[in-house]
Amino acid sequence: MDTKIISCAGEKGGCGKTTMNIILATNLSKSYGKKVVLIDMDDPQYSVFKKRERDLQRVSLGKRDDLELYPVVRSNVGTLDQWIRKFYGIVDYIIIDFPGNLNEEMVQGLLYIEHLFIPFFLDELEIDSTAMFYKTLEANFLNNEDRVLRSLNLFFNRYELVKANKFKAVRNTFERAGMPIMEEVVMDRTVYRERYRNTLYPIPEGKENSEMGIKKFIERVLKISKG
Repeated sequence: MDTKIISCAGEKGGCGKTTMNIILATNLSKSYGKKVVLIDMDDPQYSVFKKRERDLQRVSLGKRDDLELYPVVRSNVGTLDQWIRKFYGIVDYIIIDFPGNLNEEMVQGLLYIEHLFIPFFLDELEIDSTAMFYKTLEANFLNNEDRVLRSLNLFFNRYELVKANKFKAVRNTFERAGMPIMEEVVMDRTVYRERYRNTLYPIPEGKENSEMGIKKFIERVLKISKG
């Protein structure tokens, strides 16, 4: 099996990377039939691993046996390699959730990442941090033959139609600086964080299928990782 190793990551916490990693893992598994493992590298918080436990607690014991669960595993710098080796070749996607800063866990984990998706939104400090993060990874990972990173993909998270002109201005600025942003965006909707950030159930069929819906984003992730 041709395993792809991907992640949504950012240098600052609060950019929505964990929400997006969970949404990707659950929907690639449940809606697209992909074999997935989600590795939680946020040591020692392990918020994704704890989220799986909370999701299971909300399901009655009788229904748990009917759930086909993708693995959510806890890892750190010392154990990441063994988890990669365990699942590589037997799943379609290994998705790694990193802490919200460029620490040792992220640096070591980036050695395995093939496609990185970087969420950010309209905040002055967030924009500056994202630009620096992109350029750092471009110089040290993307343009380095010793690394496996094949693509860096910026995308707008918490996109608001009423601020379309502001988002367009940021897009143009980034593109002039050689940092293209994905056409697909993730809208600013509470439902992503409160309902769709679920390790058991995917986004219901027929929901979020509009022109800028999250389904378009997931399908672009599939296309980029296959390419």
